[in-house]
Amino acid sequence: MMAEVRLTPSAFLRRRLDGTHPVDEWGLDPDVIGLVSPLLGVRWSVETRWSERIPREGPAVLVHNRALGLSEPVVLARGVRQATGRHVRTAGLVDVAPIVTVGRVLGAVVDRPAELRSVLRAGHLVALPLDRDVRPRRAGRLAPAALAPALATGAPVVPVALVGREVGRRWRLLVGEPIAHPPGRGPLAVADLVGAARAGVQDLLDSASTRWG
Repeated sequence: MMAEVRLTPSAFLRRRLDGTHPVDEWGLDPDVIGLVSPLLGVRWSVETRWSERIPREGPAVLVHNRALGLSEPVVLARGVRQATGRHVRTAGLVDVAPIVTVGRVLGAVVDRPAELRSVLRAGHLVALPLDRDVRPRRAGRLAPAALAPALATGAPVVPVALVGREVGRRWRLLVGEPIAHPPGRGPLAVADLVGAARAGVQDLLDSASTRWG
């Protein structure tokens, strides 16, 4: 696990110049994340509940809801980092320069099965968003094969609900119980896992509506 690093601007530049800044195999640069983290804190305030359900080490796939805005991946990564000290690899990065270069620096990964399997085998947390849904607090769909890398690697699948408004600052991150893997590795097993993950996210969203309106 690469812990978040907070550097002064001069220390940041010095590590750039002397080549001592750490960058992992997929391009994540914790120095850059540490530098922009205070700015993210001005824009987003995240309250995380039941963070103990996120593994403190080893791989896991965090399946989460997504609406029409851009906040959810940042809110998830920030909330998990604050609660556990771990970085999140957000799946779905577009493999087009310069977007892919900037995205990798901030921890995103390309949504290809081979890359996701590699990231999980290396023990990272991967955030896997559901399809966008225009309806408030509704879990979108998930491609049938999206969780195949989790089955292949044995990584836990954890549903996560993100509750907030795109133009608002305050968000809640609700973490559900890890979902048991179904037996087998075939298409039916993948479909069962996808259905259970989506249902887990929806249960959390429904619970949020009941508790906090």
